[in-house]
Amino acid sequence: MKSSKGNRIYIIVSIIGILMLINIFLIRQNGQRITNNQKILNTTQEVIINAEEIVQTLHLLDVGIRGYAITGNQEMYHSPADSAEIRKEKAFKFLESTLRSQGYPLDEFKVLKDTVDFYFKYGKEIAEEIKLSNLLKAQALVAEDRGYPVWLLATRFSSKVESFENEIEAKANQSFQEAIQTSFWLQVILFLVTMPTLLYSAIYSIKSISLSNKLRKVESDKATILENQNETLDRLVRKRTDEILAQNEEIRAQNEEISSQNDIIMSHNEEMSIKQMLIEEKNEELTSQNEILNSAKATIEKQQKLLELRNEELIDEVAKQNENLKQTNLELVDQINKLEQFGYIVSHNLRAPTARLMGLGNLIDKTDSEEREKIVSLMIQSSKELHEVIDDMGRILLVQKPGSKILEEVDLEKSSEKVQKILKHEIERTETEIIENWGDEKIIKSLPLYIESILYNLISNAIKYHQKNKKPILKIRSYSKSEQIVIEIEDNGMGIDLERYGQKLFGLYKRFHFHVEGKGLGLYLVKSQIEALGGKIEVESQIGKGTKFKVYLHK
Repeated sequence: MKSSKGNRIYIIVSIIGILMLINIFLIRQNGQRITNNQKILNTTQEVIINAEEIVQTLHLLDVGIRGYAITGNQEMYHSPADSAEIRKEKAFKFLESTLRSQGYPLDEFKVLKDTVDFYFKYGKEIAEEIKLSNLLKAQALVAEDRGYPVWLLATRFSSKVESFENEIEAKANQSFQEAIQTSFWLQVILFLVTMPTLLYSAIYSIKSISLSNKLRKVESDKATILENQNETLDRLVRKRTDEILAQNEEIRAQNEEISSQNDIIMSHNEEMSIKQMLIEEKNEELTSQNEILNSAKATIEKQQKLLELRNEELIDEVAKQNENLKQTNLELVDQINKLEQFGYIVSHNLRAPTARLMGLGNLIDKTDSEEREKIVSLMIQSSKELHEVIDDMGRILLVQKPGSKILEEVDLEKSSEKVQKILKHEIERTETEIIENWGDEKIIKSLPLYIESILYNLISNAIKYHQKNKKPILKIRSYSKSEQIVIEIEDNGMGIDLERYGQKLFGLYKRFHFHVEGKGLGLYLVKSQIEALGGKIEVESQIGKGTKFKVYLHK
């Protein structure tokens, strides 16, 4: 019976161990599945961008031809044309290998490639005729307008590829959701299987405790019986001793009968010896049984302690696994939301200057020379806007957790002085008064560039959004709070309506005062850099009274 119960304990522990191994294996599988889906999503975006790149190279080639035709400067042709040639070859090479691996039919792709290559040769032919001063022939070639059919073919191909990649992306997203759902149900199944097992272990422990109590009671009963038996034997011995004494008295009184009764007395003495030996053997047997009971009791107590310890370890392990999985899921959801928001903003902000460039490019051949200069100026402005958007994207992507970077000692007061030197012109122009009160603990372990960027954006915003006809006053101070250093930057500027804009305050490209130039990028970078350093930011503000920012950073 004891062996059977011991085997049950081993079976229970084995079942829990196997379930944990299965859980670890499936979590790893889901992780790989999520990683593969992420690679698929990245690939689809690259395919869409490269398909659009074909259309852009056609525009770039046209810009080179028209620039050459207008200015007669070969560099105006070769610079965009050579760039277009390189970008075209890279895009076609990437598209061919990727689309083939994705199972996309390549017949239309090959037709497009041959057509675009032919159009590039056509562009070189026009440039060569211009170089030889055969302007009439060059004009005749331009008048053929071969670019529109090629552009139309490239645009249609880009749209089809985008639809095809969107389907792949949708399947990848569905697979991603299925992986998350599978992980959730896996934890539910593990919980449903583990809980009955733990309940059974608890019940078995209670039974073991009950059995131990019964054994202690049996031991007590046996000790009582043994004590009663010893008292009975003592009474018998005392009674027999009295009888022997009486007999001795009779022997002394009857000397003649001593010899005849001597044998009888010896016989009685031998019987008493045998009985005494039997009593001793019984005592030894009871002692042996007591030792066995004590050993069994110690074994049960040891097994009970081991079982309780194992139960506590299993409960802690399950809790840790659940917490880790929950944290991982939250981080995945947060990363996905940020990625979707960033993709939407990038697509929205790139679309406007790109559309303007395309529209201006289509108008340039239909206007006279004076209007062309205006169109070229507008195209340059749109190109600058496009460059600014791409530069903003790069600054956002550079914000990351400093896990792989070496933290340095940063003097907050010196960082503030450096920022004020950069903003010296704005400070003097607005006659801004800056009052600083740095605490004793102004040295922190951090990234100098992040600290300077945070101070720069908050101070420049305070100066930029000051109230007209009111001298700007900016108060900067720091102090310790628990294990953190708090930096407060308070101004007497226009203030922000937090009830209306509080949820959008740190959003990307969010602005709340439109009479001052800005892009709505500063506060987004500030919050991203502070969170990358493991800190947080709080804001207090009232319209017409000013704004106070509190930055919490680790020491």
